[in-house]
Amino acid sequence: MNELLQNRDLPSGVTTEEFVHRVVEQLAKDFDLDGERIRTAKIGVGPLLKDVISAGLEGDPGPVFAAFYRLDLGEERVRRVLHDHDREEAARQLAELALQRAALKVWTRLSYR
Repeated sequence: MNELLQNRDLPSGVTTEEFVHRVVEQLAKDFDLDGERIRTAKIGVGPLLKDVISAGLEGDPGPVFAAFYRLDLGEERVRRVLHDHDREEAARQLAELALQRAALKVWTRLSYR
């Protein structure tokens, strides 16, 4: 997740730990996951999200698409990723986009509070 912070200053008074915690909470909320599960995942947030998205796409995609909607990833962007890549790569890219979007939502919220 540290790559999200490159070339971007955190909002005034916000620590890296607080920012990361809030991004994890945002993802937990949007994907309806246990925040503690995300924080303690040994594989990291990105790979965990990829696995969640991949499993959702292979099973019942409704909840995954609802999470994309809540994150405001954009239907066309999601459709393009799914069309242009095999399922595993699409899940990886969608996880990255979801992580970036969650971080942007948190950054914006903290910047204008």
